[in-house]
Amino acid sequence: MAGSKVKQDMPPPGGYAAFDYKRNLPKRGLSGYSMFGIGIGIMVFGYWRLFSWNRERRRLQIEELEARVALLPLLQAEHDRR
Repeated sequence: MAGSKVKQDMPPPGGYAAFDYKRNLPKRGLSGYSMFGIGIGIMVFGYWRLFSWNRERRRLQIEELEARVALLPLLQAEHDRR
């Protein structure tokens, strides 16, 4: 055993060939700035819809209140007649 010599593996003369280890992924989807802009646009549109619906709801509420006020004398007279 003492006489056997171990031969170590060595690289080939001139070294190994270079290999590409970087990620090479294709560009997919929108850029970050465009997604941010689209998100801001959607939020602005949503707030616009919310405010317009609140205005419409408030207008309908005022109209219903005015109708009640207009009918109040009629209902009072009906109650008094009974």
